[in-house]
Amino acid sequence: MEKKMKIVVIGAAPTALGFAYRLNELKKENAEEVKNVELIMLEQESFAGGLSCTDIDEKGFLWDMGGHVTFSQNFPYYDKAIQEAVEEWNSLQRNCLVDMNCMFGEKGIHLVPYPAQFAVPLFPEKDKQNCLAELKERYENKSDVRPVTFEDWILQNFGPTIHDAFFKPYTRKVWTVETNKMNPIWVGSRVAKLPQDKLESLCAMSKEELVKADFGWGPNAYFTFPKYGGTGAVWKQMAEKLPQNWFKYNSKVVKVNYQSKSINFVENNNGTEEMIDYDILVNTAPIDKLINETKLCSPLNIEHNKVFIVGVGLELPMTKFCETFTWLYFPDPAVPFYRITFLSRYGETTPDNTKYWSVMAECARPADDPITEEEIRDQAVEGLILKSIFTREQIVSIYSTTLDYGYPIPTVERDAEIARAHTVLEPLNIYSRGRFGGWKYEASNQDHCFIQGKELADRLFLDIPEKLYKTGLPEHRG
Repeated sequence: MEKKMKIVVIGAAPTALGFAYRLNELKKENAEEVKNVELIMLEQESFAGGLSCTDIDEKGFLWDMGGHVTFSQNFPYYDKAIQEAVEEWNSLQRNCLVDMNCMFGEKGIHLVPYPAQFAVPLFPEKDKQNCLAELKERYENKSDVRPVTFEDWILQNFGPTIHDAFFKPYTRKVWTVETNKMNPIWVGSRVAKLPQDKLESLCAMSKEELVKADFGWGPNAYFTFPKYGGTGAVWKQMAEKLPQNWFKYNSKVVKVNYQSKSINFVENNNGTEEMIDYDILVNTAPIDKLINETKLCSPLNIEHNKVFIVGVGLELPMTKFCETFTWLYFPDPAVPFYRITFLSRYGETTPDNTKYWSVMAECARPADDPITEEEIRDQAVEGLILKSIFTREQIVSIYSTTLDYGYPIPTVERDAEIARAHTVLEPLNIYSRGRFGGWKYEASNQDHCFIQGKELADRLFLDIPEKLYKTGLPEHRG
């Protein structure tokens, strides 16, 4: 009798579901390679989705764990899978601006097009001229020096004025570190560079023309969002369509024994510790915790921050100037949030969209910051009022939650440290992937994570090399 291959996955978020979805597909195709594969996913929550879940507050408002949207140009495979999970989708035109009030010496809100480097024509005259001179110098004298830090990269591509006015304060808000602590590898297409001719044509426009100007989002001009149930509906419904005996919910992993290839976990409902063995382990939980637990190498020198989600349910009417926005960015240190999302515009996320609307704020802090959720919640509400997003009288509901792992920070040391972890894990058939399992922000959106899971399945079962996630190890075939 042929031996079964038992695969245990820690977690049931997008990476795990991408893995399971692909395995299920291969099983349906009767692929010989997966005939004897058994899968168990250990999920500490009572539902699938992880950080891509949706919570519902006491008043019936729905809240995602951050501004999750899907731009549909990336992965046709992912698009197909989520369309199978959720039938009704809304398609929205991206409309996001950035509040540059500090640059204008104002206390309230002063919105300019995002990304801020595209909004140079709207800057105060002195800053505008400085930016133009710095950009012109960079267009004409291309540097061959390889940037070591994100700060080097910004100075090399944009110059000190934009660095000091936007990148420095915004990086501090979202990443909770300085620009010189981050590597430039994660940037990719996430930080747009502005072609010289485009900048010059924008600078030649009048203020009235600039309001209507196309700042060019290209393939990311539109995004989709589930009509009902928030982002969490995608993963919940995808999980429901997979074999249910693959899922073990309410199961918190407490120990990984790599010598005996077994895992100890506690089931919430009875509190007793159980053990399960594995041939292959796929870890989608934070890789720093896995290394600390197994002590396979010294602790990783990697950093993450925590994020507080603050949701405010409001009575209509929606504030006039906010009506067309999808989200806004805030470098201003006077308010705790780096981004706010007009979530009720995305789908049915209020008890009744004819009576209510909603705003969700994301506030980042260093992982060890002692500030309480209550303090952040109060600051966020006051900040939203200060920025004229709504009035105090409109508030119907206030929701908050803390994500202890918010962003995996792309520090300068990150890639070497993550490679060091994979060097000891992979020879033991332990594969760590996902937002915090792989710790690479540039490949950690929910679509990326799903594809990471799919590609790992293809690698393990079909010997197809992974494309999206790079471990930093020499490519192993066979």
